[in-house]
Amino acid sequence: MPPTPHPTPDALRGLPDALRGLIVRTPAKLNLFLELHGKRPDGYHELETVMIPVSRFDTLHVRATAEHDEVRLRSRWLPSPEHWSRALGDAAGPLLSIADDSTNLIHLGASAAKQLFRFPWGIEITAGKRIPAGAGMGGASSDAAAAILAVATLAGADRADPRLAEIAASIGSDVPFFLGDHPPISRFSAALATGRGERLRPIAIPDRLWFVVAFPRGGLSTAKVYAACQIPDQPVPVKNFLAALTAGSAGALHSLLLNRLSQPARNLSPLVGDLLSLMEHSGLTPAMMTGSGSACFALCEGREDARQKGETLRKAWSRRPDRGIVMVLSSVSRRPALRQIPAIGPAVG
Repeated sequence: MPPTPHPTPDALRGLPDALRGLIVRTPAKLNLFLELHGKRPDGYHELETVMIPVSRFDTLHVRATAEHDEVRLRSRWLPSPEHWSRALGDAAGPLLSIADDSTNLIHLGASAAKQLFRFPWGIEITAGKRIPAGAGMGGASSDAAAAILAVATLAGADRADPRLAEIAASIGSDVPFFLGDHPPISRFSAALATGRGERLRPIAIPDRLWFVVAFPRGGLSTAKVYAACQIPDQPVPVKNFLAALTAGSAGALHSLLLNRLSQPARNLSPLVGDLLSLMEHSGLTPAMMTGSGSACFALCEGREDARQKGETLRKAWSRRPDRGIVMVLSSVSRRPALRQIPAIGPAVG
């Protein structure tokens, strides 16, 4: 591929004002079902997982500039780093120290899309982060997908271009999920992911689902959790779970929730086991870990049920030195929301 030409100072005159900047609001996810079926030759695990987007959002401000031809990233933890430090104590340190360089998945996604579409201008990204890292809630993957979509949009590309999914899969197994459906299949949707997580089948959900989600003081390494897991002799099939999910039967879903990574996560982090026990003692049954952890969740009967049980958990946890963050979240659309902003966008806040 020919090198990207360096922009001249007035190069942005060729880019419509409406496409000089975008805001992308991109959700977290929960794994409602996660089963392992074997080890692949590429080192990944063959799996079946049902992922659902939920109402904890990161926000990316993405702006084209003629001042340079690089991808430049600045991340901010919202509402403030002090908030996370108060909530998580010393465990907030690793979360707040995530690098903004080319190792960051946002940077990787934006750079890959910029190269693919030969976008000649520089890209400046400010990421406002609310999805905790190391939680199994997909924050980094969601942000990467948002960056890919934003740069593709600035370049005038079709967001349904299949090459975007190829870029996403090359960056991380969960990233294609966050590209969303084209067009959206329903107001609320999930996806069945197979392979190493990159093959997706959209699933329409009849109603909004409500959850209490808790993040303990400390994340988990995805690589370490998978390294410690065991493949079951008889994997649980996903078909019964999918039938209950598409029928809108929240009661039936409770007995069908599954995460094969829960036990290795408990072994690696006593905090996960303690949190799951505390949640169940607070009426949140069954409590389940999402992804490779360390966040845990419980499905509730509705908004008010989630609010009340979330408050019960928050009060019970507040009396313990290892308390973390409690969130009441609902299912949302899987389609990230893009909004145009002026060439110089507002600060993330």
